[in-house]
Amino acid sequence: MGLTPAQRQRALGAVVAAATGDALGAPYEFQAPVAASDDVDMVGGGILDWQPGEWTDDTSMAIVVLEAAATSPGLHDLRVDSAQDQIAREWYSWSLGTPDIGTLTSSVMRRAADNAREDGHFAPRAADLRRAAEAAHEATPRNAGNGSLMRTHAAVLPYLLTSEDDAVSGIEAVCTLTHVHPDTVEACMLWGLAVRHAVLTGEIDVRRGLERLDEDRRALWSSRIDEAEGAAPEDFRRNGWVVHAFQAALAAVHGAGPIPEDRFARRDMLRRVLDSAARAGYDTDTVACIAGALAGAALGVKSVPPEWRRMLFGWPGYELDELVSLTDRVIGPVGGAGEGRERSA
Repeated sequence: MGLTPAQRQRALGAVVAAATGDALGAPYEFQAPVAASDDVDMVGGGILDWQPGEWTDDTSMAIVVLEAAATSPGLHDLRVDSAQDQIAREWYSWSLGTPDIGTLTSSVMRRAADNAREDGHFAPRAADLRRAAEAAHEATPRNAGNGSLMRTHAAVLPYLLTSEDDAVSGIEAVCTLTHVHPDTVEACMLWGLAVRHAVLTGEIDVRRGLERLDEDRRALWSSRIDEAEGAAPEDFRRNGWVVHAFQAALAAVHGAGPIPEDRFARRDMLRRVLDSAARAGYDTDTVACIAGALAGAALGVKSVPPEWRRMLFGWPGYELDELVSLTDRVIGPVGGAGEGRERSA
């Protein structure tokens, strides 16, 4: 059994809309919120001089996760050692040449490389990253960056038709390669399960994973979600912090209103989501990427404006067709499964 055609379109929507938000937000990164009187568009430029339509580290790191899933045999499980080691090796290789990388992720990559050299390896393995992530957390225990949340949509895709327990452990396995702060692990779990639920049902529910948290953490995240749904993305200005990135992205999605039936109205909704997220200021590519992943998972790939889709490209030399083909390999062929039906891993 595989995904239905509608579910496949939504799974593709999660990846393509995330990349679109990433590229749309890139030129506005590290700047104050965009004024309502100014337009937001896929123009390129910015402090790092991106090309129009070029995605950043958010999508590049997600691509590595998708490639590891695609090459993992069987159910494309990201928890197996070979997939984890492939992610570690390719992230490190990418990190050597990228112009854009998060502070915590960069620190983990450097520490992991040192770990690998001590063990006689040229490139880090998953164990090296995990040891480095723990060391980085011990050195800066308050650092809960958003670098894992931006790629969690890729980590959940192999688990669309396996159990939710499998999805949670897959999300955590990828997250904790670089980020181990409880805020980051919980944010990734909540957002990843919301993306999964949106792909399977076409509905948005970021509270779906709250029951998996301890009572005090559940209450904390419930209040954070309530706050986001009553605010605008630009209200969460510390959006390099995973909690404010989560809240800013949710504010953009929630603020766009209920999901419409008409396909043109869906396209308008996605535009509103990404426009609002890209206007938030500061870490705009990541906020728009995260928001795009959830909105695209509910609205489908055709909700991404075609003029934006056609412009997309970036590391490792991919354009839209390669991104779609890679996602197709992970989610598998069309099957006869009903909406939301699961199978065991």
